[in-house]
Amino acid sequence: MRKSIVIILALIVVFACSVQAKTAKGGKPQWLQNPKLVYPENRYLTAVGSGDTRSAAEDMAAGNLAKIFEANITADQTVSERYYELMSAEKSEYEQQTNIRKNVNVRSQQTLFNVQFAESYTDNLGQVHVLAYIDRLKTAGIYEEKIADNSTRIKYFVKQAQASSDILQKYAFYSAANVIIARNQTLIQQLAIISPVSKDVLELNYNPQEIKTQFTQTAQKIKFQIEIINDRENKITSLVKEILTDMGFVVGTPPLLKASGSLEIVPTDLKRQNLIFVRYELQLEIIDNNFQTLVTINDKGREGHVSETEAEARAVMTIENKIKRELRDKLNSYFDRMILK
Repeated sequence: MRKSIVIILALIVVFACSVQAKTAKGGKPQWLQNPKLVYPENRYLTAVGSGDTRSAAEDMAAGNLAKIFEANITADQTVSERYYELMSAEKSEYEQQTNIRKNVNVRSQQTLFNVQFAESYTDNLGQVHVLAYIDRLKTAGIYEEKIADNSTRIKYFVKQAQASSDILQKYAFYSAANVIIARNQTLIQQLAIISPVSKDVLELNYNPQEIKTQFTQTAQKIKFQIEIINDRENKITSLVKEILTDMGFVVGTPPLLKASGSLEIVPTDLKRQNLIFVRYELQLEIIDNNFQTLVTINDKGREGHVSETEAEARAVMTIENKIKRELRDKLNSYFDRMILK
């Protein structure tokens, strides 16, 4: 049985058998000059790629095929990563992935299934040309199955959320359900391009908007407080508040979550002419009402500038960037682990 093959924009590799191509006038095969002549558009999506080697040509063909979807579909990389982590941990993801970076400029990260490489042709300059294609009918069936599998998992997570009396756990289940809903939405949008008829008759056994509303209502029950010592201008406090609020939580008492920590920025003499340095150190943790640590973020280093004020500003900016990179992701990872124990 031929395995389903996965393409991740910027990540792809597939090998398929080369077949004898029909040749048009001038020695070039028809599929190279007009792929739709050999692979009718009502049955196939096609794209051609070229390179110094077959592998490079396949990379380019895969990227060109993926661009068909790019114009209408935006895939969130964070959602994609969480989806695969959730499904991998649940041992319910049957997709085979190969993480190979493609030399193709793309604007989004998406996954395409059942991409095949068929025809190949090497011109008199040694340039290799390869045709990539998706069989619309066969691939539509694969998408329908994956959407159905995801729908089952969504219903499971929602059921677990509704049954849980622990607000944080309830939030975690709804959060996971929304990740898979987002993934399913991408699959549905791709299916609409591959087989509009299949998309039109598709039936979902869940209500995305209703689940999102339940998720929002649950998040609003999670109150938090912040206490960061020596945060003189409250810049770190404001950033942490912004991230937690964006996740749906609200400031209030009694808190289910507490962000606490300390910030230290002091001058340090590195004996650099015309530059003033400061040493900085951040300690930040998020704990729950049982004093269990959910997330820790620590950072320390030095920053320099022509004035102490500017050096301090750069130190704060460095700390802010670390919090932006890590806090939300670490919290999401904590909630995902909570439901996969």
